[in-house]
Amino acid sequence: MLGLAPRFRPFPEVKDGEMTQQPTAPADQYSEGAMSHDVPTELRRLQLLEEQLDPVTLAVLADRAVSLPDSARCLELGGGAGSVSRWMARRFPAGHVTTVDVDAAFLDAGWAPNLEVREADVRVIDLPEGSFDLVHARALFMHLPEREELLKRAASWLAPGGWLVVEDLAMFPFDSSPHPAWARVAKALTALVESQGGDLGWSRRRQPAALAEAGLTDLGLAVNVFTIGDGGPTERFWRAFLDQVGPAMIAKGFVTAEEIGAALKLFGEPWFADASEAFISAWGRRPS
Repeated sequence: MLGLAPRFRPFPEVKDGEMTQQPTAPADQYSEGAMSHDVPTELRRLQLLEEQLDPVTLAVLADRAVSLPDSARCLELGGGAGSVSRWMARRFPAGHVTTVDVDAAFLDAGWAPNLEVREADVRVIDLPEGSFDLVHARALFMHLPEREELLKRAASWLAPGGWLVVEDLAMFPFDSSPHPAWARVAKALTALVESQGGDLGWSRRRQPAALAEAGLTDLGLAVNVFTIGDGGPTERFWRAFLDQVGPAMIAKGFVTAEEIGAALKLFGEPWFADASEAFISAWGRRPS
């Protein structure tokens, strides 16, 4: 999702027959600005991100789904524009899919009869232990300073035999580009995310280890590196991303307008081709 959405309205949770309310979340660094749901182009940005990442994500989830029944209970943390939630609802027609996002403006429970949308901040939700067979989060943990704590809680929400799948971007192909203009944009994006409490290196350093520390087994890892210069979905995403978020990076002094212009100009060069970001998927299973 490359940015959380703007508004937080806690939802009630039922516990032991009583209604309790979720605690108020700490300030969300993504609640306003270039990557909030209030930006007119944000939905399109998220849809382009889905176009880029869904082939990888859905293949990883399909492999985990083989061991789960059609009645599986699924949880999507950070629903974005909803493509993964819709896939889960189709894949587990007798199951139930809960999608949580801090702003549900781009999500619709009417997409499927077994889909539930909850508007809440994933950092503070309190869900019953052992209540899901599949928990997934994409491009979310890298934005959250509380990522390690949330991962452990997400692991506790798994039923025995359930899977937790965590996917995040990593910049190591991008920021080592031999093209200075492109590498400069990568460093600017890294600086922007870090200024808001994020960490674009977390997935490379910590994903499998963090899953193991949360008590999960049957660990797995997949690394996919995307390309630019071919006019494909990754390039389309970065064009839209720099149009939308570039001014914020410029305003914070992380990059200049000329440097962004030089990076975008590369896309028009017939000789240009390069690696972009990596996408790291890691998974683990709660022992049965």
